[in-house]
Parts: sequence; structure tokens; C-alpha cells
Amino acid sequence: MKKNWTTVLMMSLMLASACNVEERPSPVPGGERIVRAAVSGYEGSGLSLDGENTVDDLQACIFDKGRMTAVFENIPVSGNAYEIKVTGYSGNMYVLANTAGLVDLTALQSGNITEEEWLRLGLATNRDGPAHFFSGSVSLDGVSPSQTELPVTLRRGVARFDLQIRTAGVASVTGIEFRNVAQSAYVFPVDGEYSPADVSRDVAKVTFDEPVTSDTQAVMYLYEQANDGIEVKVEAVLDGKSYTLTKTLSGDVLRNTVYTLTVRKDNIDVTLDITFEDWGSGGDTELTPDRSKAVAVDVHGSGLPYGVEALDGGRTLVLPHFASDFIISVDSDEELELVSAEGYLLSVDAIPYSGADDMNRFRISKALYAPGVQGGETVLQFRRKGLERVYPEDRIVLKLSSNPAYIEGEMDFDSEGYAYDFGRYVDNELGVLTLPEGSTVSVRFASGEDPWVRLDAAGNNRWRIVGGWRPNDPTANGRRQSAVVVISNGVIEEEYTVTRRNYGLPVTWLHGIWWCKYNAMGNSRSFDDQILSSEDPAVAAGMSLFDYLAVCSADEYRSLWQWAYQGASGHGMKVVDNNGVLVMDGFSMNVPAHINKLPADSLSPDGYELPSMEDFNRIFDATDYVWMMWNGTHRLKTPWEGHDIIKRVQKRKDNVTVGSQTISNLYYAAMSSPDYPEHEPVVWYGPGAQWNDDGIQHANHYNNILFGVYSPKGEGWYIAGNMDAFYLHKNGAGTRDTRILRFKKSDVEYIY
Repeated sequence: MKKNWTTVLMMSLMLASACNVEERPSPVPGGERIVRAAVSGYEGSGLSLDGENTVDDLQACIFDKGRMTAVFENIPVSGNAYEIKVTGYSGNMYVLANTAGLVDLTALQSGNITEEEWLRLGLATNRDGPAHFFSGSVSLDGVSPSQTELPVTLRRGVARFDLQIRTAGVASVTGIEFRNVAQSAYVFPVDGEYSPADVSRDVAKVTFDEPVTSDTQAVMYLYEQANDGIEVKVEAVLDGKSYTLTKTLSGDVLRNTVYTLTVRKDNIDVTLDITFEDWGSGGDTELTPDRSKAVAVDVHGSGLPYGVEALDGGRTLVLPHFASDFIISVDSDEELELVSAEGYLLSVDAIPYSGADDMNRFRISKALYAPGVQGGETVLQFRRKGLERVYPEDRIVLKLSSNPAYIEGEMDFDSEGYAYDFGRYVDNELGVLTLPEGSTVSVRFASGEDPWVRLDAAGNNRWRIVGGWRPNDPTANGRRQSAVVVISNGVIEEEYTVTRRNYGLPVTWLHGIWWCKYNAMGNSRSFDDQILSSEDPAVAAGMSLFDYLAVCSADEYRSLWQWAYQGASGHGMKVVDNNGVLVMDGFSMNVPAHINKLPADSLSPDGYELPSMEDFNRIFDATDYVWMMWNGTHRLKTPWEGHDIIKRVQKRKDNVTVGSQTISNLYYAAMSSPDYPEHEPVVWYGPGAQWNDDGIQHANHYNNILFGVYSPKGEGWYIAGNMDAFYLHKNGAGTRDTRILRFKKSDVEYIY
């Protein structure tokens, strides 16, 4: 008697390959045999989301001897089980879920589709993106009559992309875009191929209505596909700054797999990382690690150095902000391969081994994090040797501690060598350093270096780093001048180097002001064009500037005397011969800016400025006329700290040649306080002012000097009159009038 067998195939939408089947008595030969199985979730994976296991429709077909012989549509669900009654015992059954309207089995059967063609059937992207379909198959050949259940596992045809945000500061993601994305996929996996030959590619993107600020799952789904230059672009805002992060995917996009896009910012580096892990184990039996023993650091066998702490039984290491270099031994029965270890100033390398006793040893090297550098968290991701995939359990978390000290101001030591070079002359407060409780700070200098940096306590573990100034420093030639700021917690010292360019102009002191000895020359803002304290010609001659001007050559005098300025350019003009008339080369009748109304430091080198009207008044503003053509003294209207007498001595320089002209009676004068004989006088010299095309000669001489004076009101000082009646006069003059510039040292709180 012929037996009628009914085989029931249960579609369990699970990541595991087993179903929980209710046991029933053995079937009675010749009767209908039905086995019911409940739909189960992903046991132990924890990766599926609500709705991802939903099956809206189910259809199936059988191919026998290469032809489609049976079609099953509108398969009903009974509870959480799907039942298909099969009366044949040969061929292959193929099951599809969520493909209604996309795959028409009846039409394909009518078209005599072959099994070979069926296995290369493609599915296109619809308007809403890739179809969230499932597919699976089972062979009916050789099924025993006693086997009443054949399980089939359906696997997703799409890959999922999750977003992780791993930053030290505030971060948000506004959009994600994938380029060169396949628009179709095979319904069933094809060995060695991930995309149909005629696949088209386009852009897939998502723009978030509200910026994403935390880890978010399922930001994008893509079909399984061959990687033909797939690029991911993430639009992010990190600490208020917009970034466009791009990364090219490595490897093909596999179905039923979760990929993670990680936006990472380690202070200066902003990166996009892509990792993957299985979404489900599918219908295949995969080689998977025994996770009963988690990967962890062998704390006793590693000998962790000072500051490194192990947590979670060795699953987490906390690294201090200072430099660490040590070897860990990872406790695992299997050989581990290091897959990734990313972190700011962090490197991890596997140590070659000769046997099982020294297997799984890794060197961790992390450089010092400078003040203000924020730490973060990263992972040492391992792969068990012989496995293709990596698993989240096979990792050790590294927590990278922030430097608890921080610095305010321009200085930033987060650089190679932990050094900051201002690249210019600076003084006064360079920065404010805040230390953690129990730490100290000091400054060290190289042998022979001046102590140009000082630390001033500011309370609450705050220290001001103050740069100083040395008057008439013979080494101030623009050299690099460095100091080392040392932070110590009593065990570890951190060294940070601060560097400036040590420039200085020759100065002399009078009534509380360090006056520059020489007029500005060339580019008034550039030390390179000025006479520096390291090359003062008067000092080299062993005399005061006043005495030097008396003995220097006429050409040397002219090189000092010839400079004057207009407007805001800072470009010095020389006295030249213009057809027998001495003029300032480059003089203009159209000058928009009044020198005296500019900011005090707008024309000067760093650390210097134009003296104010009040500064000049400490020397010029007398109770009566100051007749400059005579030697003598004058009394100040407003004494400076009780000192009111200014002594004057004047001389003339003759036979100075300019072009075809030889001029004489060029005036220069020394002014000093008899109360401070230890300081050499302030010496005034320079060409007469020019305010029109008639040049610098007035009243038959070249000595009507107009001084550059910082005065928002436009006030100023001028030496007026002819040589028989030559006197100081308050006069700010006009915008186009040329002036000499004589700077002073800006206020400095530390003189060494």
C-alpha cells in the first residue's frame, strides 16, 4: 500500500538554527501529520530590534530536477508558526518572506524559470529603500518517512548600520550618506558574488529631523552587495565645529550583518570607524568561539605600572594621563590576533612568542596627555585565530584619563615635544595653569639661560606663568629663548617647553619710563629693521648715544637721522634729494590716518609702544618756554614723584650729505634728570617735518621735529621756530605731517 506522507516545514525567524518543538506521539501511518513550532527570537544575540523579525507575508516554491514544480502562496500563520504541507520527497524548497508584490512565483512558474535562473534572481530597491526580505531553503531529497519536521532558517537580505558617538566633548550627527550603493541584490546568496552583474549604483542618505547626539541603531539598511568604492559620509558637529567625515568601506557588505559607524574625536583627531558583528547566525553552522571564558588581562602576570588600574576582572584598563609603556598578558585559551586599537597618542603591538606560555602578550604605549587634553575610551579588539569574524566579547576596554591640569591663554602643549613656541617676542602673562590637588609646578632653565619666566601664585591651585624683560639685554638678538615648566605629582614629572624670540631695543630710563634710545627705522613694526640692544653702536663704542653722535661719521649719523613716518603703514621714509630740495621719499598729500590717534602699539614691534602725551609731558611740559637752542634746565609743571628738573644739552652735526646736498647744523639734544645720574640721557634727533611738497626745510634749517605721540585727541609735541628762537610747542599737527617715531617699552611686570 502506498503511503501518503506530509512534511511540515516550520519557518523559525531565529538567529539560532534550532526551534522549540512541542513533542507529540509518533504519527499514525496514512494519517495527516502536522507539527507546530513557535517563532523564537534571537537567543543570546541581543542585536535584533523591535519590528525587525516581523513577517508580513510568506511564499514558497519547490524546484525538482531544475524546474519549478510547486508554488505556495498566502501561507497562513498559526500563532507564531508557519505551516506548509508537502507531499513530495525530492527537490529543493525555497521560502521567501516579505516579498509580496516583488516576486511573483506563479508568473515565474508560467515562464518556465529554471532553478539556475531562480538562484540568480535579483530584487530591486523600492521607493522606501531596500526591501526587508528574508530567504531560506531546505533540501527535500532523502527525507526519511519518519521525519515529520524539516526546519528552515530564514536570513535577512539586508545589512543594518548603527551609529555610535565616542567623543570627549559635545557631538551631534545631522546626516549620513552612502555613495556608490547597489540598487539591487540577489534574493539568495550566490557563492563568490554579492551583486548582480547589471547592478546600478546610487546614493543612499538620511537626514535627521533632530541632530542625533547619542548611540542610535538602524540609521540605514543596505542590500548585500559587492563593494565598488562604497563611501560613507557623516555630517557631524563636534564642540561647535562642523565636520564632514568620510571613510571608504573595506570589504563587501554582507547580508544579515550589523555594521557600526563610530564617530570618534580624540581632542585633535576626528575619525569615522566602521566595524561589524553578526546580526544573526543564519542557516549555516559557523565556527564560533567558546565565550564561557571572557577575554581579560591577566593582572598578576602583566605587572601593571604605576597609575594603570585594572577593573571588571581585567576586562577594563584605566590608563593615567601621563606616559605609560607596559606589557599585558591576555588570559585566553586561544591565540588572539589584534584587530584594532585606536586612541590618541596610543599604540598597541603584539609581541612575538615562542610557545603557549608567552602567547597573547601585547605592548601598550601611550604618550603623555598635555594639560587640557581630554581622555576617552577605546577598545583592544581581538580575533581568535582561525575565525573570520570578530566578536564584541573579545575585547578589552581602555579608559584613557584626561590630564587634570589645564592652561588658559595662548599656550597649547598638545604637540610634538610638548612645546609651545610663540614665534615672536612676548612678555607679561603667558598663561594661567590650574593644577590638581597635590601637584606642584616649577620652572627650569638651560645652563647659561636667564630666568626669564616666573611663576606667580594666583590662588586655588592656579599659577600665572609670567614672561619677563631684561633692559639692554646683550643677547636679545631674536634668538630662541626657552624655559621648561615642570608639573609634578611627587612621583611623575611632566615637562613642557615654552619658547619665545628674545628681541630687545636699547633703552634708557627717565621718570618711570623706559625710553628707546633710537628713532624707529624702516618697517617700524619689525625688530629686523631696528637697532637691537645686542648691537647698539654706542655701547660698542663704549659711550652714551649723545657722545656717540658727536664722534660718529656723517654717513652713520645720516643712517640714524633720516627716518620719518606718515599714517598707519609703518613704512619708514628716508630723506632724499629731489632736484635740490630735501623731501621724505614717498611723501603723500593724501593720508587717511593720523599717527597720534592710532592705538599706541599699532606701529611698534611687540612689547613696545608709542609714548602717550602724559609720557612726553614728564620731560617736555615746563612751567615756561623751553628754549631748545641753548643748554640749560627747565622745571616741569607736574613733577614726577617729586622730581621736576630736566637738564638739557644740545649739539649740532655738520657736513651730512644727502644726494647732491651737504647740510649742516643738524640739531640733537640730550635730556636727563639730575636726580638720576646713573641713567644716560634721552637723546632727540631727526629730520624736520614735511607737510607739503616744499620738503623738510623750514626757516632755513632742517630741525623742526614733529614727534609721534599716542593721543586719541590728536595732541602732540613739536620743536618750532628758527634756530635763534627754537622751542618746544604743543602741536598735534595734521594727518599728512611726517613724524619721527620714538617708542618706549610697554609696561612689564617682571624685570630680570
